[in-house]
Amino acid sequence: MRILFWGCLVALLALSLARPASRDSDALSVLMEPDGTGVWRELIAKYNRDHPGLSVRMVEGPPATNLREDLYAASFLSGTAGYDIVYCDVNWVPKFAAAGWLLDLTGRISDEDLRDYLPASLQAGSYRGRLYRVPAFTDAGVLYYRKDLVSTPPETFAELVSLSMQYRTPERWGFLWQGKQYEGLVTVYLEVLWGHGGEWIDAAQQRVLLDRPEAVRALEFLKSTVGTISPPGVTNYVEEDTRILFQSGHAVFLRNWPYVWTLMRRSRAEIIDRIGIAPMVHAEGQWSAATLGGWGFAVSKFCADPEAAWRFIDFMTRPEQLQAVQRRQGRIPARRNLVPPEMKSILDSARMRPPIPAYAQASDILQRWLSSAITGSVTPDLALREAARETRLLLGN
Repeated sequence: MRILFWGCLVALLALSLARPASRDSDALSVLMEPDGTGVWRELIAKYNRDHPGLSVRMVEGPPATNLREDLYAASFLSGTAGYDIVYCDVNWVPKFAAAGWLLDLTGRISDEDLRDYLPASLQAGSYRGRLYRVPAFTDAGVLYYRKDLVSTPPETFAELVSLSMQYRTPERWGFLWQGKQYEGLVTVYLEVLWGHGGEWIDAAQQRVLLDRPEAVRALEFLKSTVGTISPPGVTNYVEEDTRILFQSGHAVFLRNWPYVWTLMRRSRAEIIDRIGIAPMVHAEGQWSAATLGGWGFAVSKFCADPEAAWRFIDFMTRPEQLQAVQRRQGRIPARRNLVPPEMKSILDSARMRPPIPAYAQASDILQRWLSSAITGSVTPDLALREAARETRLLLGN
């Protein structure tokens, strides 16, 4: 019923937000995130001034990534060019490409640009060896810490817990993370899972690996932090909740994304001189891994003028435009030369989420059971056994 409800809602939103721009107007359209800084409007206006002829029109969608994904999908399913250019999250590529909704862009990027793009970002834009999305920005999970309290950042989960307990006070928690039932919870769990040597889905063999000891240990760790080193309300926190608390001095450690660093520096908060950046922790004998995120541009197969769409994508992924967004929004460009030095080692360890067409459904399953476990409704072992069972059914195993 939940899926049916959202499907109907998204269809209505698609009809209200997206008119077939390529058929009924002289502009190509692209659905974007809310443009709070105005930088996207400025860049698109610049492109339209510099490229007379077929212009580009931006449609501002809802802030939730999954709702914009659903709006794109609803448009494609209608068989119209509601959106010609796709501002595409890393997780959308397998689903959209497998459905035949994106044009193959293999061979469009010059050798010089291919060498400049981060390999993981290029891989995240590919499906079955073909490129469907040109990288624009990259993202990865980061561990922020109070370097005025902690001289050397922790490397292991045990060290994180020990330092959190040592420097916790009635006004200051140890460790903040995103525990609400949404995609952010999946990204946090994956970093803890990989840090324990575990896996979620082997995409190549369509194997589900959630009901294994390392996966259970990872979930047990997250659950154990609630009410001890993390506030009880962490099970309802999203990125901004945790950023605001950490920036206000109410935590020793924070797991979040690189945008937090830019916002804290821009705010000139007193705490910025006391903040350090480190990779996410791992278990003894294992390795740190960050969940890869990021955005790029693709071309809808329904696009009225693919060559014009490509000219726009080529313009938007030039260093000048990427740096403009970086200055205003804090996004990290997916080009090697534009990655801040303090983020390079973390991005080098970033890993993709399973590149499967049914990713959204698999994530929904995992979110539900992770949330049930960390809120105490079920045990971690039962939650992961059920998540594994449902995911195997989803993948046809």
